[in-house]
Amino acid sequence: MTWNAPSWSISAEFFAYLLFAGVVFVAGARAWIWFVAAAVTAPLFLLGFSTHHMDVSYDFGFIRCLYGFSLGALLAWFQHDSIAGARQVLVANGPRLSWTLAEIVMVAVIVLFVSLAGDNDAGIAAPLVFALALFLFAHEGGWISALLRTPFMLTLGALSYSIYMVHIFVQARLINVAGLVERKLGLGLIGDIVLRGEPATGFGASWTGTVTIVVMLAATIAASWVTWHLGRNACNGLVSPVVEAHLTHIAGQPRVHVAQK
Repeated sequence: MTWNAPSWSISAEFFAYLLFAGVVFVAGARAWIWFVAAAVTAPLFLLGFSTHHMDVSYDFGFIRCLYGFSLGALLAWFQHDSIAGARQVLVANGPRLSWTLAEIVMVAVIVLFVSLAGDNDAGIAAPLVFALALFLFAHEGGWISALLRTPFMLTLGALSYSIYMVHIFVQARLINVAGLVERKLGLGLIGDIVLRGEPATGFGASWTGTVTIVVMLAATIAASWVTWHLGRNACNGLVSPVVEAHLTHIAGQPRVHVAQK
């Protein structure tokens, strides 16, 4: 959709889910082989054919989606139980210094990677970097993980997909409004920037531009809260009766008792 660029990912993820279900249904316990194949071939494909490195959407967005999705599926396939067991022990004993240091290093690696690899082929390694981060933070062993479990951060986590979906739309509308105010008052709310090598209009570099960015963040979170609640309530209304009917059907089935030897 031209008015909300992130929406491309919905269609890519939808078909990735269908493909994942199909692969698991057909291949069963050997489905992980197909995930390995996708995780290996997808980055090679992007290296060979993408002219925008990892920044693909309408063209090779499905390949990009399969790449990250397959790595996540492999992580869950082989590490879910071990991570869950380790997390129970770590959370029960409280944050540990070694895990905290590992989390700090991981955050630094992510910041460095995003800073250096955003506009070159190195960026194609992003799913690998974030898979490693996911593996580390899934253990919840350090103080950063403890911070991420606070109510405010959990709320942001719940809103995260809605934030992703509305942030560009909200930003664009605020830039429109700031542009109108700029013409009347000249407060330096917006200015010229370079985006992906192309000239664009964004928030200004003065303190008023910084205030506008803070307003944008607050507006994005507020809009995300609305869309999240509307979407959740709508989906609950559609899905809950089906799930409840299914559970009622299961509850009405005779139970099979297996004698212990």
